Amino acid sequence: MTLIKKFSWGAFALGALLLAGCSSTPSNTLTFNPQSPTATTAFNTQNQKAIVNVVSKDGRSQTEVSSYTLNSALFKLYSSPAVEKLFQQVVQQDLNAKGFRLATNGVNTNVLVTVKEFYAKVEEGNIRHKISSRVQLEVHVQGIKGNFTKNFGASRIDEGALGVNNNDIQKSLDATLKDVVSALYKDTEIAGAISRYVE
Repeated sequence: MTLIKKFSWGAFALGALLLAGCSSTPSNTLTFNPQSPTATTAFNTQNQKAIVNVVSKDGRSQTEVSSYTLNSALFKLYSSPAVEKLFQQVVQQDLNAKGFRLATNGVNTNVLVTVKEFYAKVEEGNIRHKISSRVQLEVHVQGIKGNFTKNFGASRIDEGALGVNNNDIQKSLDATLKDVVSALYKDTEIAGAISRYVE
């Protein structure tokens, strides 16, 4: 009986130790939820004649969105959803709010969204850290009568005391993403190009 008790206690202690070890490693995924177009976004019924297919791709040189040192090893962070799906959602929401019809068949305009940059570079020191976030996006309109390309981008630098963590990087990338998405929603040139080249 004593042997069984000792074994049970040992198993319990080992399980607790393993759980503690697992919980100390943060998630390697950052989740992004960009804002929706505001109620002030102008819905233009004239835009209904354009049937738009939005396609997105990841044009970055690396798949991660940031990395930093954790337990003496490089710890990489990834985006959820994937960055190309993130911006496809944003552009579709934008065009829908402005009155365009979205489809995959029978379209007369294609919009290609290419993510050029979406990364937070981390510099770690003994007492401080610095995060340099940068987001770059290219939107290309291909209509029946012409093409148009516009780039959107934003960058920022955030500094903090001691070591960096997921929350620090999330906040920096969230703020940079918000700037790009806001600029996209306020833009009128993409909508103008779609309307101009569909006629």
